[in-house]
Amino acid sequence: MCPACGARRRSGLPGPLAAALPLSRDLTPRERAVLRLLGLGYDNRSIAREMQISERTVKRFVTAILAKLGFRSRLQAGLFALIVASSPGGGELWPESLMDVAGAAGDDVGAHDTGGEI
Repeated sequence: MCPACGARRRSGLPGPLAAALPLSRDLTPRERAVLRLLGLGYDNRSIAREMQISERTVKRFVTAILAKLGFRSRLQAGLFALIVASSPGGGELWPESLMDVAGAAGDDVGAHDTGGEI
């Protein structure tokens, strides 16, 4: 809604992408980080290396992202991430850096070096 006149605003996004916008707030920080990398064109192996998690964990995150946002393909998710990241205020969706979310509670940290401690 336009605050000045009360008219409905069109988002300019195709239906599935527009519908996913409010749902994106339900993504965990780790899911947001994976989504951001999808938008940059990363494949599962590259995401796993970047985030220091296993490829299997990346696949789980991608599956969760698709389900939460109602997408049928990682292409839709990547396009959504690219559009959101390039829009004004879109950066608020993403964590400051991938390291801010590395090792979040309950996540598989895969190849993350713990320095011999568990």
